Amino acid sequence: MEKKILIPSNFTKHAWNTLVYALNLYKSVPCTFYILNAYKIPTRISLNRNQSAELEAAKAESEKGLHKIMQGLNFRKENEKHTFETISRNKNLADAIQETVDTHKIDLILMVSRGENVSINAAFENEISEVIQKVEDCPFLVLPEQMQDLPETKREIVFPTNYKFPFKNKEVAALIDMANNLNASIRILYIDSDGRPLSKEQEQNMDMLKTYFTEVDFSFHKLTQTTVTTGIHLFIESRESSFLALYKRKQGFFSKLFSQRFKEEIDFNPKVPVLILKELE
Repeated sequence: MEKKILIPSNFTKHAWNTLVYALNLYKSVPCTFYILNAYKIPTRISLNRNQSAELEAAKAESEKGLHKIMQGLNFRKENEKHTFETISRNKNLADAIQETVDTHKIDLILMVSRGENVSINAAFENEISEVIQKVEDCPFLVLPEQMQDLPETKREIVFPTNYKFPFKNKEVAALIDMANNLNASIRILYIDSDGRPLSKEQEQNMDMLKTYFTEVDFSFHKLTQTTVTTGIHLFIESRESSFLALYKRKQGFFSKLFSQRFKEEIDFNPKVPVLILKELE
């Protein structure tokens, strides 16, 4: 089944590297890649003629940049399973992404975070966290700026959960799809911070994950006497895991990552790509 992948681009080398990473990630899968450039001209009350000229110039610059990307892809003699479409929009980035997701039924959005870690904490006011917060109904894969090549073997995705809430199958579909595509294992991680046994409801939610993950290699893991953020970092580092998957519920621990109020409470900047799954209605 063909996948529809959205890659916003600001024409930097890091945006190009994100595109190349996506091509490698889906090298065996038929895909349409949508390459989006969003540009925004400040609205002015007066000087309408100048504003119109600025708008035309920005549009031309956007289309020129997208054309250069297509030339680069043609030079690479890309995979026959891959097709490409370019989109130029005079909108802010979040609105342009949401429009593209809704119009083209996008399966996954790839973006790159500045620095060697993936910074998704909204308290630090970065573009990534703002877009993740605003865009609905589509998962994200956020890459560190200094991204590494995909490991050849021992690929695994760490998926932390406290089992307190049930998941819908469609909410973890992107995680299952990535595991299948990469031939990767899913390591379901429970951080037991208070030493209490699982409730009946938690056990039921754990069993539900077993039914969802029947077609992939998965295992359950538990850490005690640690905080959630420290436990996740230690687990990833000790196993040299390839990816982290986070479920962004509208309420709950990981929702704090995307809230301005928790700057001091959460130090969470993983060095691996982060798949962000969204709560769906």
